[in-house]
Amino acid sequence: MKWDVDAALDSLNRETEALERIRQGVVNRRSEGTKKMFLSVGGGLAGGVLAVAITQHLAGLLIGVFAALIGGIVVYSKYFSGGKAQYRSLFKTQLITKLIRWVEPEMNYDPYRGLSEGMFQTSQLFNKRPDRYASEDLIHGIIGKTKLMFCEVHAEEKYTTTDSKGNTQTRWRDIFRGVLVCADFHKEFRSKVAVMPDFAEKTFGFLGRKLQKLGGNVQRMENLEFEEMFVVRGSDPIESRYILTPAMQERLVSLRKRVGGGLRIVFYDSHVWLAIPNRKNWFEGSLWHSAHDRSQAKELMGQLRCVFEIVEELDLNTRIWTKQ
Repeated sequence: MKWDVDAALDSLNRETEALERIRQGVVNRRSEGTKKMFLSVGGGLAGGVLAVAITQHLAGLLIGVFAALIGGIVVYSKYFSGGKAQYRSLFKTQLITKLIRWVEPEMNYDPYRGLSEGMFQTSQLFNKRPDRYASEDLIHGIIGKTKLMFCEVHAEEKYTTTDSKGNTQTRWRDIFRGVLVCADFHKEFRSKVAVMPDFAEKTFGFLGRKLQKLGGNVQRMENLEFEEMFVVRGSDPIESRYILTPAMQERLVSLRKRVGGGLRIVFYDSHVWLAIPNRKNWFEGSLWHSAHDRSQAKELMGQLRCVFEIVEELDLNTRIWTKQ
C-alpha cells in the first residue's frame, strides 16, 4: 500500500486545485455574509432602540427585533445555507474516492451508504438492538486476496429517566460509535468466538475473573498480555484455539495497542468482525483548511491506514487453509 502523502497530493493535484477554488468561493461568501448579517441584525436592533427612544413605547423594540430576525434569516439563506455541505460532498466524491483508489486500486467508496442495521446485529459484537441507527462512508473491495468492508456507525439505545416529581424524560446513549469492519477470515469453523475488552478482570482482579464466568463459555488463552486485555467466549474450546492461535493472539495484542482499549472482535461464519470506537467523523473536508493542506491529507491517510493495515496485521491474506 502507498502511504506517501506528498506523492498522493501530487497525483491528485487537479482535484485539489478544483476543490480549493470551490472552498475559497464558499469561505469568501460566508465572510461577506457575516458582514451583512452584522449590518442587518445590528441595523434592526438599533432601529428598534431608536423607535423606543422616540415613541417611549416597547412596541418599537419588538418591531426592531422582528426586523433583525427576518434580516438574519434572509442573509443566512443567501450566504450560508448549503455551501459547507456542498464542499464536503465534493471533497468526498472528488478527492477521497480517488485517494482511496490511489492507495488501494481494488477498494471502492460510497460516502452515503453504510452497513445495514441487520448486518450490525449479524456481527454479534453487541448484545443490544439499536433504537436509532445511522451508517455512512462505506469502503469496500479487495486487498490482496481478502474481501474487506468498513464504515462509520452510530448505534444508540433509548432510555427513560424519572425525577423525584415523577416527570419522565427520554434520553439516548451510545451502544457504539466508531468504525465497523468486516473481512474474510478464510478459516472454516462452525461456532462463534468473541474477543471482548476485559474490563472486569482489569478492574476487580481475581473477583473480576470470577465474574467473567457468569457470562459462560469463557476460554483461557496462554498469552498473558492477551489475557489482560481480552476475555474470550466460545462454545467450542477446540475451535477457539484453532482460530486464536498464539500468533493470532500476538497480532490482536498489537492491534489493540494501536486502535485502543475498546476494540471488540468476533469470529463468525468465516468472517472476522471488528468494532473500533471513535467519536470523530472521518473523511470530512474542513472549510478552514486548504484542499492542498498536508496535515489534512495526512489525517485522511491515517484513517485509511488504521483499517487497511488490519489485513496485514491479522495476516488475512495468508492462504494455508481451504474452505469447503
